This record gives sequence, structure tokens and C-alpha cells, in this order.
Amino acid sequence: MTAQSEPLHWTETVYRQHARLLFDVEAAVFQNEALTRRELAAVKRLGASLGAGIESPIVDIACGPGRHTIQLANQGHDVIGLDFSPGLLTLASETAARSRNGGSNPTFVVGDMRQLDFQDGAFQTALILGNSFGYFSDEDNLLALSEACRVLDDGGFLCLEITNKEPYLATLETFSDEIVEGRFFPPLKCEWQKSWNPGNGRVTTQEKHSVAATGEVLYEGPYDVRLFDQDEIVGLLEDLGLRSVACLEFSPDRASLAPGLGETFGAMGEVLFVGGIK
Repeated sequence: MTAQSEPLHWTETVYRQHARLLFDVEAAVFQNEALTRRELAAVKRLGASLGAGIESPIVDIACGPGRHTIQLANQGHDVIGLDFSPGLLTLASETAARSRNGGSNPTFVVGDMRQLDFQDGAFQTALILGNSFGYFSDEDNLLALSEACRVLDDGGFLCLEITNKEPYLATLETFSDEIVEGRFFPPLKCEWQKSWNPGNGRVTTQEKHSVAATGEVLYEGPYDVRLFDQDEIVGLLEDLGLRSVACLEFSPDRASLAPGLGETFGAMGEVLFVGGIK
């Protein structure tokens, strides 16, 4: 009898196998320089409140298509963007080549946020932005945070951006759909069916993306994300040895989001920036 293989984690199917589709589905965020600037400004405000700045060298963990990495490089920072999706990193490199206006060249590397291939203390700033945290088991989520702390130098600044749990759940829609226009595909009909499980603290979404004109289904499958309230996430960072941990609430300006919003946690609900000093 042949042993059955373990099913792929949803991040494999979404980010690795359907990178360009994801890029289009989340066009309002992934292709939005104004939103990225506002998010980086929030990171700087939080850092300033802790007596820290966004200092080089920087690692942008789970950078996706590199929108934060590229803007930081254009500002002159020495920055590495890391993601486990080669497809998204290809998009990041292409965007960087088109948008460079001085500054420095960003570096993009394939890697797993739960096992960073960097030396201890290699960076002054570690970022996990774009709601890229909470995708794994509680054990692996903690491992990802631990790795981000490990590669920080003493006095370094860690900042992550997550969905602000309570405001998000207060406005959670169990079903939503939208026509989304992106770069690589014709207009898409995108549908999301959501459920909240207070037992494990996770929102599970069944998503379906089809070509609007023909109904051809391009992707259908589930994903789930662990949500944290402020006390939980602050406690995790403090347990890892970070000091002066603080939060900054952030409301994405829907007026600045591109048409065809798509279902993206960072666009649909309040966001929380959480940071601390090693």
C-alpha cells in the first residue's frame, strides 16, 4: 500500500502555485504605492515612539511582491526581501527594475520565515508587513517570530503588521464578492466565504476566483489565518525578550485603495503595527 502524502499547506497552493493570480486578486494592495508609503510611515512613527528608526541593514520577511522592500531601497536603505514564493519574488525583481529612481538595489532571496538563513544579529531592522503573520500553527508562528528576533542585532527594531482582531471581527462579512481588475488576467469574479472559530482563534476563508466573462474557475480553495488581540501579540514579543513593545492602530484609507479592492485583511479592516527593541 502506498502511503498518502500530506496535503499541501494553503500557502503553497496560493503563494507558490498561483503567484500571479494572487497578485491580481490583491491588486488594490499589491499594486498600490500610496498605501505602501502610508504603511511605512506608520512603521516609522511606531519606531520613533520607541526611540528607534528604520535603520539598515533591513530584512523584509515574507515580502511577497516586494512593495515595502522596493520603497525602502529607493529611499537608500540596504534591504533584503525574503519570501518562499519564487513567483512573487520574480514579480518583485521586475517591479524593482521598473521603479528604481536612485537609492539602492534591493536584494530578493527565497526562504522560509520559520528558518531564516541569516546569521544571528545580522540586521538592525526586521519587518513582517502586509499581514504576513499568523498563517501557520501556533508553534510555527512563534518560531517565525523567534527567527525574526534572532537575526536582529542588539538594539535592533522589529515591527510586524497584523489584522487588528477586535475591529476586524466586529465588521466581519461571512460572504463577499467583487469584480477585480489586475495586470495579468482579465477581470475576475472573486468570492470569499468566511467563518470565525473562537476555539482556535482563526478565520477560515473559502475563496473562488473565476474569469468574469466566461465563468472559468482559475482557483478555488481554503485558507486560514490566526488573529491576535493586542495583549496576545505584545505578550509573545515580550516573552521573546523584546523590550518597550508597543502598538499603533492604523486605518487604511479606503479612498487611496485602487478600484477592485479584493479581499485583503489589510484593506478590509483595521490594522495593528506592533514593534519592540531587542
